[in-house]
Amino acid sequence: MSLRWRLALGLGLITALVIGFVGVGAYLAVADRLENSVDESLQERAAEVVKAYEDNREHEPRPAPGGNATQVSSDDYPDFSRPASCPPAGAMQPAAGAQVIDTTGTVTACIEGGVDLPVNKSDIRLASARDGDSQIRTESVHDRRYRVLTVSRSDGSALQIARGLGEVDDVLDSMKMWLIGIGIAGVGAAVILGWFLARRTVRPVERLRVTAERIAATQDLAVEVPVGGPTEIASLGRSFTTMVDALGTSRREQQRLVSDASHELRTPLTSLRTNAELLGRADRLTPEQQAAVVEGIGLEVDELTNLVTELVELATDRSDDNEPLEWVDLGVLARDVVQRAERRSGRTVTLVTNEPATVNVRPQMLTRAISNLVDNALKYSAVPAPVEVVVTGARLEVRDEGPGISEADQPRVFDRFYRSDTARTEPGSGLGLAIVKQAVERHGGTVWARNRTDRDDPPGATVGFELP
Repeated sequence: MSLRWRLALGLGLITALVIGFVGVGAYLAVADRLENSVDESLQERAAEVVKAYEDNREHEPRPAPGGNATQVSSDDYPDFSRPASCPPAGAMQPAAGAQVIDTTGTVTACIEGGVDLPVNKSDIRLASARDGDSQIRTESVHDRRYRVLTVSRSDGSALQIARGLGEVDDVLDSMKMWLIGIGIAGVGAAVILGWFLARRTVRPVERLRVTAERIAATQDLAVEVPVGGPTEIASLGRSFTTMVDALGTSRREQQRLVSDASHELRTPLTSLRTNAELLGRADRLTPEQQAAVVEGIGLEVDELTNLVTELVELATDRSDDNEPLEWVDLGVLARDVVQRAERRSGRTVTLVTNEPATVNVRPQMLTRAISNLVDNALKYSAVPAPVEVVVTGARLEVRDEGPGISEADQPRVFDRFYRSDTARTEPGSGLGLAIVKQAVERHGGTVWARNRTDRDDPPGATVGFELP
């Protein structure tokens, strides 16, 4: 099911629940109010006739219940004799039935043709109570509902009056049909309105979907991404735009990496080819020339090995993100790198720790970055000039005594394959500082490269980073 229909049917379901709760509540409230109205009319009528009956008993003695009867002056029932214990027929209107119950449970009808009301034990107990108590309940007689009121009288009898609930049922049935009709109409209107509303809401999402499919089909990341709709949809569009821009940047960097790598690989490969051709004519070379060619091939192979290793590390460095973060002392990491550099190069590399601090980093990734900084300083410092590593809190810098970095080159020394004019003859791939920058930025830090201010000739350089 589409999102549009899900939203429309969801709104319809909510509307149905609301109308259902309101309708049921209204139906029950009206039913209770109508039933209370019937009860009030019965109680008022019963109170009047019982009071009149008690007053008459005080001034004019009446026969016992079920005793002598008086002739009813009615053209409808000329043969019906009303017992003296019954109130006048007109006084009980609009009762559908009335009868008197004595303490033995004997029933005396008071309305000819009226409903025969069922009598239970509680009605007989009321007849014996003589205290004026009453009770009311609903009874079904011949599939019709009646409200039956039983009132105790002081002469040891009870008067029962019943009123039909047909009118109440008719009103409730009519109300039920109206509520069902209104509910169906309301749910239908909610579904239709929800469909149009969902169509308007989903339209920006559909445009994003079409754009995503177009990008997938054409691989064109320069396609304009539509941004519009409600706040959340517009935010989704902006996030999608950010993602496409990031993919475009990644692709451009990838293409640049491939282009730069192919350019850097061309020189050692050409040299290797030349030396291989020379070896093909080894019979024309002197032993000294052959040794020089073999040595050149070895150097070029080492250069290619280092270049390929750094290319792979730079291109797949994101896999290092799987290395867990650890709290480590930056000075301890630097000390390990300094000790290895001294053993490997035989040069003097010193470590100065001013403010010990722990940082939350990936140790292997950061160790590689520090090692690249030290190797870079050793490469550009004349033997036996020392290299100094200074750690101040979360800040690390490597100082050398080399020729320094020109102001024009300082902003670009961390770019991939970048080499200044004075460094083009030096060995290396031009990727060491790029790896440093990538590792530091993965940890949210910053890098810098500038000349030292405490030296004049040679000026020397200081290259380093600072972590959060």
